[in-house]
Amino acid sequence: MGMSLAQDVKFGIRMLLREPGFTALMVVALALGIGVNTTVFTLVNAVLFRGLPVDQPDRVMYLSTNNHSKNQTDIRVSYPDFRDWREQSKSFQELAAFSGTAVVITDDTSAPERYSGTLLTANAFSLIGQKPVLGRDFMPGEDRVGAPAVCILGHSVWESRYGLNPDILGKSIRINDVPTTIVGVMPKGMKFPVNSDIWTPLVPTADFEKRDWRELQVFGRLTGSATLAQARTEIESIAIRLAKAYPKTNEGFTGMVIPYNDEFNGGQIRTVFLVLLGAVGFVLLIACANVANMLLARSLARAREISIRTALGASRWRVIRQLLIESVLVGFLGGAAGLAIAVWGVRMFDLAVANVGKPYWIVFKMDFTVFAYLAAICLFTGILFGLAPALQLSKVDLNSTLKEGGRGNSGGSRSRYLTGFLVVSEVALSLVLLVGAGLMIRSFIKLYNMTEGMRAERFLTMRLSLPDRKYPNAEARKQFHDRLAPRLAAIPGVESAAIVSHLPINGAAVWKLEIEGEPPVEESKRPDLAAVVVDAPYFETVQLGLVRGRSFTATDGLPGKETVVVNQRFAAKYFPHQDPLGKRIRIFWQGDRPWLTVVGVSQDMRQQRPNLPEMEPVAYVPFPARPLSNDALVIRSAVSPTSLTSAVRKEIQAIDGELPVFAVMTLAANFDQQRWQYRVFGSLFAIFAAIALLLSAVGLYAVMAYSVTRRTQEIGLRLAMGASTQNILLMVLKQGLRQLAIGIGIGLLAAFGVARVMKTLLVQVSPNDPVTFGAISAVLLAVGIFACWLPARRAMKVDPMVALRYE
Repeated sequence: MGMSLAQDVKFGIRMLLREPGFTALMVVALALGIGVNTTVFTLVNAVLFRGLPVDQPDRVMYLSTNNHSKNQTDIRVSYPDFRDWREQSKSFQELAAFSGTAVVITDDTSAPERYSGTLLTANAFSLIGQKPVLGRDFMPGEDRVGAPAVCILGHSVWESRYGLNPDILGKSIRINDVPTTIVGVMPKGMKFPVNSDIWTPLVPTADFEKRDWRELQVFGRLTGSATLAQARTEIESIAIRLAKAYPKTNEGFTGMVIPYNDEFNGGQIRTVFLVLLGAVGFVLLIACANVANMLLARSLARAREISIRTALGASRWRVIRQLLIESVLVGFLGGAAGLAIAVWGVRMFDLAVANVGKPYWIVFKMDFTVFAYLAAICLFTGILFGLAPALQLSKVDLNSTLKEGGRGNSGGSRSRYLTGFLVVSEVALSLVLLVGAGLMIRSFIKLYNMTEGMRAERFLTMRLSLPDRKYPNAEARKQFHDRLAPRLAAIPGVESAAIVSHLPINGAAVWKLEIEGEPPVEESKRPDLAAVVVDAPYFETVQLGLVRGRSFTATDGLPGKETVVVNQRFAAKYFPHQDPLGKRIRIFWQGDRPWLTVVGVSQDMRQQRPNLPEMEPVAYVPFPARPLSNDALVIRSAVSPTSLTSAVRKEIQAIDGELPVFAVMTLAANFDQQRWQYRVFGSLFAIFAAIALLLSAVGLYAVMAYSVTRRTQEIGLRLAMGASTQNILLMVLKQGLRQLAIGIGIGLLAAFGVARVMKTLLVQVSPNDPVTFGAISAVLLAVGIFACWLPARRAMKVDPMVALRYE
């Protein structure tokens, strides 16, 4: 058996080398399909499957709460609830908690810098088995009130700020103005829980001790015998007990337990990658159908060879095995070439998402799982595209094939039906991919058009975070900005500068809204309102025009001047067929809730998430009414915006030498960050769809060319009997167009279903968008007609005398 198999492999290699051009075509088609599949599986493996780089990551769970009575899910946990869970749970070896925070490091070595920090319980690193590369972990008791302040640095901070100085241990630095001792440094690349740069113990301050102050994220490691289902049941039971014990704060709250990786890579991102995996699966099926059609076309030439082998005693199984070995060899050759495509594709994707905040444990690399997948699909595809031609060839009529010299036997109607089925499948799958790509591209165009008129490349943006210790109240924060504004305006090249809480398409504060004169309802049932805090120059700076009324002055927002500017969408929704100027609204923020008088109506500008189905109502609140500690500066420049960075930073530090600025970039770069997923994934869909379209066109052409070759005698006879070349053209086109029409019809039905799955990924584009469906169908039809026309044109040139002598 072993010797026989080896002989079949050697013979298969000789057969592939005998027709290098034909083999190369098959390998290229498969390389495209296998390459994009391996690329996407590498991404999916990193995002959805691999998980935390710790021992048994599947045993690490994430715990949160739900409040179904208020339709709220994945709510964070209060410190008292966490403490009760930790004391009462038996399914977990340990429970730990963390809370993200921004930190500013100040010391004698460098200028103040802002980093991503995390407060965590002292047992957090030991729970995941992570040890510092330098120094020690937090010790028990260092997360209690009154303990000395300590911290652990991330490797990147140790490298960039302290030059990998090993004497850093024991050094005192100031973190948010608090003297803190460095006790350890984490290994390179370790940024638990997501992308942290520095860690400090989570000390339960007065706010943390409030049972209704839910700011903690909780995780734990299951015991050796516990299952996820058992842990869920136990945490839900504890939550029910807490709801009975503390009805004012916990009534309606239940517990939730999910794998840790699902929390950070679930939801929409999971949908995106699974849709991508499905898309490249379609590409692979199209490639397999393409190669199967090539092999069916070649069966005409191999029929005599198979007949001779059968006549010499080869069994049908032996023939099938030989043909399958050849196709599997082609599959592995395609896999080898596809691997090169995958390596390049993964590298390009990694560069595209390098700065979008992906969790630190997501590393796009080809590990054993990826190579096992690659080997599996090479074997699978080899069998998939090779089985039908092998079965077809193994049924050749020995007598007729040998009598006709292998030229007249083409497999009959079964072969024609099979090739037709494969072409229809290719067209249908291609249309589904093209529709998906079209919807994603239209979404990106919609996103781009949201900010098209702003000339965002002219704006410099950066963020400030005023520490509460130094700026404890609204008056202190207002005084800082009052001093900063004239300094920014005086910088050469600055046309205008403003302060805003949220940049366009970067979100907004969401507060409850009340309209004066409306029937009173309880606060929880009032509509949500997107609110943005801006200073007086904001509208002029970002060139957001006012269609009614006026913009803010320096006194708006002060006592007695409680005003607000709303956008056109707000006015149309809440004051239809009325003059909004002079109307009063109330926004339910913390503290006082004065009535605000509408003094202006601005043009609409996208403020919140870009994937909302329509423009949202927005209220602009004057800065003196809500001077926040976290704001953005937006500066319109007459010169290159980035050239102003040093001057702006200098003016800020002249007021407060310990205040860092961060997120410094042009507004155009900021918009790109908000839109990156649509640009990147839209491009991927477009590439996959283009490959599918190319493969389908080649497949349709190959089938039509094979059909013309097979029907050469028939065409010659028709021409000899007086048929015109136009008749021949229509006869050939009719066959191809029939398959094309059936494929498009089936593809449209499938595309409607797939588009609904993609609904959450689209921006202001309906999943049933008629423009996309119509345009894609027209493009596919045009390409298909061209692929059919080329063989039809060749059929018109058949010489009847030559064709009738063909044997």
